[in-house]
Amino acid sequence: AVINLYMPDTLEFTNAAQYGDSSLKQVAEEVLQAGASLLGSTASGIAAGVTSMVNSNAVKLALATQGLAINPQQQLLFDGIDFRTYQMAFTFTPFSKDEADNVKKIIQLFKMHAAPRVVTGTEGMFFIPPSTFTPKFLYNGKENKNISKVGESVIESIDVNYAPNGWAAHNDGAPVQTTLTISFKEIVLVTRDMIEKDHMNGGGY
Repeated sequence: AVINLYMPDTLEFTNAAQYGDSSLKQVAEEVLQAGASLLGSTASGIAAGVTSMVNSNAVKLALATQGLAINPQQQLLFDGIDFRTYQMAFTFTPFSKDEADNVKKIIQLFKMHAAPRVVTGTEGMFFIPPSTFTPKFLYNGKENKNISKVGESVIESIDVNYAPNGWAAHNDGAPVQTTLTISFKEIVLVTRDMIEKDHMNGGGY
């Protein structure tokens, strides 16, 4: 299916990375415990005692009297990146029955392709995954390379507000105004190589 829409009122991209914090103190304790576990219960008990002593309030108090404190040597360790997410919001204000019907069809089409099917004959045990999407942002009929290029994506959520400024309806009950907010997530991780390659071609992930 193809849906042609105006440029959204909101178009927001989120690139996120995962970092875990660690410290030399924590690493030393883990190494000590790992080594002790290989040497048996006695060594393990000694390692636990050493770790407990280092972390004890008595040791901290003794250091504090000297105006000192243990430096945990904390560091951030890179764990990976998240799948990029982006969100689009549209405001529809139909002025005729035909326009109101088209708004309804657009919303229903997004809902339909964002929902899974149930495999027949399996008593509802299995889903067929929803459709994927590849949005393209155009300007004067051509791809707008001033906006982040989007890879194949899935819809994470669809929010429909039939009364963004208070409820009002046409004679047939169709809302006077409807806002549609769609949250997407790409199914391919965007790496630096992809960004640099696309930038060389005048675009940008």
